[in-house]
Amino acid sequence: MLDYLDFDTSDDGEGCTSLDAMAYTSAAHWPALSAEVRQVLAWCSDAFGSPGPLDEGHAWDLDLQLQSGAGDALALLWDAQQRQLLAPQAAQQTALQLSLTLSGPDPFAQQVAAQFLGDTE
Repeated sequence: MLDYLDFDTSDDGEGCTSLDAMAYTSAAHWPALSAEVRQVLAWCSDAFGSPGPLDEGHAWDLDLQLQSGAGDALALLWDAQQRQLLAPQAAQQTALQLSLTLSGPDPFAQQVAAQFLGDTE
């Protein structure tokens, strides 16, 4: 199970579900938080391929953002090929806020929920 990411789900009523999570942590906990995000995104990439726009035929998509404790946007990138989360400015911050949204068809969301949230329905 997950220690930092706490997902809320929402359904658009047309077969697409979004899973939204936000985590706020000190920079000292960034390695653990980033490892958890890598675990989730690597699993999604392994199971469903690289993320991308659903309307272009991808099985899932993501929105990933990182901010400093002061609210400044920081560079953050998921490299699906290398299974790396790249955040070059994270180590210089005192606190970080990460937001992650995964979206895809209901079966995608159900499998993510079963894998990481303990939700078997």
